[in-house]
Amino acid sequence: MAGTNTGKLRVGIVSANWGAIAHLPAWRLLGDVEVTAICTSRQESAEAAAQQFAVARPFWDFEAMCADPDIDVIDAGTNPNLREKMVTAALNAGKHVVNQLPFTSSLEAAERLFALQREKGVMGAAASSLVGLPHLALMKEMIDEGTIGEVFQVHCSWQMSFFLKIFPGFPYTWFGKAGLGVSVTRNQGSHMLHALRQVFGPIQSVVGQMQTQLKTWELPSGETMQVETDDTSHALLRFANGAMGTLATSWTAADCPGFHIDAFGSKGRLRLEALRYPSVASAKLYAAKSDFAMEPRGQEVPVPERLCMVDGRVVAADPKDGSDGQRVSLGRLFDGLVRAVRDGGEPPASFARSLEVQRIIEALYASHQRKAWVDLTPGADLG
Repeated sequence: MAGTNTGKLRVGIVSANWGAIAHLPAWRLLGDVEVTAICTSRQESAEAAAQQFAVARPFWDFEAMCADPDIDVIDAGTNPNLREKMVTAALNAGKHVVNQLPFTSSLEAAERLFALQREKGVMGAAASSLVGLPHLALMKEMIDEGTIGEVFQVHCSWQMSFFLKIFPGFPYTWFGKAGLGVSVTRNQGSHMLHALRQVFGPIQSVVGQMQTQLKTWELPSGETMQVETDDTSHALLRFANGAMGTLATSWTAADCPGFHIDAFGSKGRLRLEALRYPSVASAKLYAAKSDFAMEPRGQEVPVPERLCMVDGRVVAADPKDGSDGQRVSLGRLFDGLVRAVRDGGEPPASFARSLEVQRIIEALYASHQRKAWVDLTPGADLG
């Protein structure tokens, strides 16, 4: 089994793209962690990435990385179908695992990974940077303290123009291909649902509608690509605490309006928003008390330094951060995983929570097919 209580945890990252750009700097915020290996699909690219990012050991075979006894944690990138094989190999080798989102391509796959993680007695978490966002942690604290009283409504929206125009060198055109476990519902929707579940508790039932509104992508080469995955998703949510909710997301929304969570309660309102990808640099939290008014009166709530700490020290946003400001959020998430490895308990965005989110995603697709509410109680039919 991977190391638990003594010595530095040694991390191997699979991916020279997002894994190296965003995850590697976040791991390096942790004093008792060392990123010792990086893996790509080819020897030349692995060796180049190891040199570029100052990582000691290149791998071009994920199974060899997962089997290596000198690696404790596998941080797995790439598409969900291939990641399932990586995570399975890592768990079977007794490694702790960070899995990307979408967690898996199906509910059955999510159940397999969760069961295997529990069987092997190691830690697993999803790389849900929203869960690590200090502003979301403050929002949860204020909700739990009763700042806005009983929560009546929760509205979450994330609108991006990511795929309206494909620029040269864009690496994610595979997001438009069916069968790889990706779509706006599975990608952005999973991140949003992790955040909503973290703050507002379990979701009891859902209605979902998905569409592919931009059916053809114009590629820089002059060729076109038929899009096979949904790019816009709307949902109604019923929370177990009685709150009503909505979720709307798209990656073909003109002008890239950004992200927000709005919570309305019996005593006031909280609004978390970000005009860019939510991060310590872009996010803002506003609070307002209940009062008769004809216009919003929310005031920005400063985030205390204690919520911006990673491994016991405050980490500020880095303007040179290529992760669009997510280094702090991911660092907090990875810090939580390391603490769970050292001390026990569940890490943030655990495999158990990720399975719960996967069930909600599958329920949304089932609802779209049935044109009806779908129940999420244990044993409910999501087929």
